[in-house]
Formats: sequence, C-alpha cells, structure tokens
Amino acid sequence: MPASSEEVIRPDESHTAYSRLIAIAVDSSNYSEYAFDWMIINIARPETDQILILNVYPMVSAIAVDITPQNAMIEAANKQHSHDVLQSYAKRAPAKVFNMRGVSLRGDPREIIPRKVAELKVDMLVIGSRGLTGFKKAMLGSVSDYLVNHSTVPVLVCHPPLISSSLI
Repeated sequence: MPASSEEVIRPDESHTAYSRLIAIAVDSSNYSEYAFDWMIINIARPETDQILILNVYPMVSAIAVDITPQNAMIEAANKQHSHDVLQSYAKRAPAKVFNMRGVSLRGDPREIIPRKVAELKVDMLVIGSRGLTGFKKAMLGSVSDYLVNHSTVPVLVCHPPLISSSLI
C-alpha cells in the first residue's frame, strides 16, 4: 500500500485567505504538545496565517499484497488514532480565531512530511524534539534531525525547557 494523505480538519468558513502557511508535525507526545502551544503563542498570527497540522501514522505493511484481516484492523486503528490526534490539537486553538487544517498522512515521516510540505508550498515547518542524544539518536534516528537537513523550507525545532531534578 502506498503512502496516503487525508484532510481531517478543514478551515472554518470565516477564514477565506492567508498569506503564510505554517505546518506543524505532531504526535501524541508532550514534546509535540509543547511545540504546538509554543507555535500558537509565539509564531502564528491569526489574521494572516493558516496552520497546517500534520500527523503521520505508520504503514502496517509495505507490500500491497500483504492485506490480511489483522493488518486491515491495525491499519484502521492507526488511521483513527491519527484522526483523534489531529482533532485534539485542533481543539487546543479556537477554529474561529485560527485558520487551521489537519492532514493525516500514512508512511515514513522522513519521506512523507517533506513531500507534503513541498506539495502545499509551506512557508515554515515546526516540529518538536524528543531530545535524543548519542546512542539512542543513532539507533532510533531523529525525525527532526532528518527534516532539518532535508527540508526545502525553514524548520523550527522546538525544545521544551529543561526541568530541574529538584522540581520533579
């Protein structure tokens, strides 16, 4: 099955035009929540911007022939989770104030995010960072690192503030 894209959130009817398109790639992590909130407070301008919320869910199988009932159920659950994530972010900023779209993408985030960003002519991409370093970063890879180095638009990586161990 090839990668796919589905618009889940559409702009409110009161928003007719925008001059800047800001994409933010999100997941259900606290890092993404922090990046989204930071972007809304510090970057987004309701009067001129459209916010494009992107969420990528994994392909169950890269082989188009490998469609089993179990894979179909997992695929449907992944898709629903992606839609739920997009809806939860849309609720964080009022639709009457912010011009927002939400797109659910299926595939490898390293491949599909840059493709969607280029297709829609995004002006800026905002992403959160899990703060991986060293061995974990080498083994797990870093989507944010990949996007910074391969994106055709400016990428803002939003790191949450460090929390003092005395506050935990």
